[in-house]
Amino acid sequence: MTQLDLAEGSRASQLFHRLEETFKGFLQQLPPGVAELARQQAAYYGNFNNEPFGGLSVLNPVLVGTPWLFWECFQELDDKTLLDIAGAGAFYVLASVVLDHLVDGQASEPGALTIYHQALYSQAASRYRAVFPTASPFWGHFQRLEDAHLSGLAAEVYAQSHPVEFTRQTLATIAHGKVSPITTTLVALSIASGRSEWIPALEASLNHIAVASQLLDDIGDWQADFQNRHLTYFLAQLAGAHPWLQAEPPSLEMLEARLQADWTDVIQLKQVMQGLVSSLGAVKGLDCPTWLRYVDGYRTLTDEHLDRSIKLHLGQVFNQMH
Repeated sequence: MTQLDLAEGSRASQLFHRLEETFKGFLQQLPPGVAELARQQAAYYGNFNNEPFGGLSVLNPVLVGTPWLFWECFQELDDKTLLDIAGAGAFYVLASVVLDHLVDGQASEPGALTIYHQALYSQAASRYRAVFPTASPFWGHFQRLEDAHLSGLAAEVYAQSHPVEFTRQTLATIAHGKVSPITTTLVALSIASGRSEWIPALEASLNHIAVASQLLDDIGDWQADFQNRHLTYFLAQLAGAHPWLQAEPPSLEMLEARLQADWTDVIQLKQVMQGLVSSLGAVKGLDCPTWLRYVDGYRTLTDEHLDRSIKLHLGQVFNQMH
């Protein structure tokens, strides 16, 4: 599922349209220079593409569409509360996306993008404050998840120059950090609905899919990551940590040979599948069919990658035998 599938004219569709209008109004209030950047794809995709941004509906729905992925759980909230939380969550998640690009050095205009990040963050904080009073338990979760977000960013930066530290736990810290702003939206919805007991299950489901999808992306992008000298957990597993510290890093040919010898991609893809199964299992008993379809879409994609990788390996083995 790459986009939300909302029935035309439904309450869900109307509320998402209102969220889009809120975001457009926010962009109109940005200062010159920052507004132009915020209307470009580069601000959201971590590249230098100045093509026009297509709006919230073109983003992966888990970023700004979380209330709709869990619509059945939270549809009893009134329109204003649901939309206030959805807006706060959208601004907060987009702020985290922008910050991630800044940390990775993927910004053609870092000054303007930094200002945009602060504008997004300020909007998110003020909107959350409008919903939850200071004494609300929401703010304890907010701080906890914000700490996790910053820890994840710091772990990724540190691992680039300390590859021996790029362990499975480091991958989890990074992935959990990246998904924590999204989890904050679900925490807000749960508390507003009087269903705080759902928070552990929802957070576990998001954490599992975050690790799985991060690993899936790293497997698919490993050659590009190697060319860009961007170390990932998968590359660390493929080459070992120590070669990256040497003056002569491993060659692409060496990595490809090790991939074929060890079937590292197949091993890691099976771990991706295990993570997705765990993500589904975490929310067993909750009424969230749209979320289940979303996670299952990643399972289908992983199955395709796994099937393709196994066939490629077997073909290479067959060729070597003949």
